[in-house]
Amino acid sequence: MAGAVARDLRPGDIITDVRRIQTVEKITRDKQTIDADAIEMEFAGWSRAASRAGVPLSQIRIIFDSADEEIPRFIGDSVNRAAIMRHALVHPKTIPILLQMRDRMRECCDKLADFIAHAVASRETRLHELLKETSRTFALCIPLLNDGVREQVTLAYLLFRIADTFEDASHWPVAERLAVLEEFCTLLGNPEHAQHFVDEWYAKGPSPHAGYLRLIAEIPHVIEAFRELQPEAIDIIRSHVVRSAKGMAHFVAMTDNGRLQLADMQQLRAYCYAVAGIVGEMLTELFLLNAPQLRSSASLLRARAAVFGEGLQLVNILKDSNSDLSEGRTYIPPSADRADVIALARADLDAATEYTLALQSSGAPQGIVAFAALPVALAHATLDRLETSGATKISRPHVFRITRRVRRAVERGRPPLELRSRHVAPNEVTLVHS
Repeated sequence: MAGAVARDLRPGDIITDVRRIQTVEKITRDKQTIDADAIEMEFAGWSRAASRAGVPLSQIRIIFDSADEEIPRFIGDSVNRAAIMRHALVHPKTIPILLQMRDRMRECCDKLADFIAHAVASRETRLHELLKETSRTFALCIPLLNDGVREQVTLAYLLFRIADTFEDASHWPVAERLAVLEEFCTLLGNPEHAQHFVDEWYAKGPSPHAGYLRLIAEIPHVIEAFRELQPEAIDIIRSHVVRSAKGMAHFVAMTDNGRLQLADMQQLRAYCYAVAGIVGEMLTELFLLNAPQLRSSASLLRARAAVFGEGLQLVNILKDSNSDLSEGRTYIPPSADRADVIALARADLDAATEYTLALQSSGAPQGIVAFAALPVALAHATLDRLETSGATKISRPHVFRITRRVRRAVERGRPPLELRSRHVAPNEVTLVHS
């Protein structure tokens, strides 16, 4: 624990040796004469012991009290628990103050423990934590992938999620959202000033979602891991993320008085392509890169890649329409019948099924097949619920049963999906790219 001297430090802030931290011998109430950012009472002794033992040492502290907070006089110059307890028994009005201090101490300890655990975690663990905090379906699907492609898809998802977060920052002015999306595209090619951008973006609060905010704070770590992928994967991911971010910017620019209203089905499909169809195309190229045996099916996979993404995005739009509306976004055009949107989603999911079965028949690794099959199965189940009961979510037990069924089918070499309607030719679900 440490006490703040600098006025920009607040309780709960975590500081390291980058800050000027001074060791004091007793609890200090007058901090105005101290030439440091924070004070603490133990590190000098630990530092001397470490020096004698030849052990490197650095410190991580969490601020307990701010510069302008007064420490109760009954605490004394050091923490004497017995004396404090005796004082509380004689002066019971001080007990609420002690309880508040106890609660803050617990919060600080928990936050510091989380920070340290996160700092020492492996890269894979940190990325997986970000995935779990920012995704539902992808957090289930990506772990199914085999080594190599799993890390590529994890990083690709996180980069797309960062762009999505900026696109969805409806409380920001349109010009600011457009500027940040452009800055993010630039950063993917030149990450030299990543921390500077991240500090500005985070300070502006792009989302109330804690997981998305943590992802924004972790952008330097994500980009560092991204830049260590094989060059071919970097090029594939970067080009598709930039294309998607620029497509998002096109629709952000259509926002009028804080509201986005798509005009017709053509615009809806163009939007789905920008935010999800491009993702399907990127995944296809990563699969072809990592599994050369798929090249004989490359034309079929590429023909269905964008509509695969479109189908999943249409399901998300259908189930999230009420929450989107509350945030000023209306993706389903007034001229469109909801039943027509559902029918298009069904046709797209049949194309996605053909895509998945082509992966399997071409000898794709089981992880890739399961990764492709699971979101399609979940999307079908969500559409079934929407049509029969109007419910927007499927239960956790139902998700578990679907996941188990898909994995068992893939492990046994059986088709994990089946077509739900007549055969759909690729030209029937061709997207209008814009």
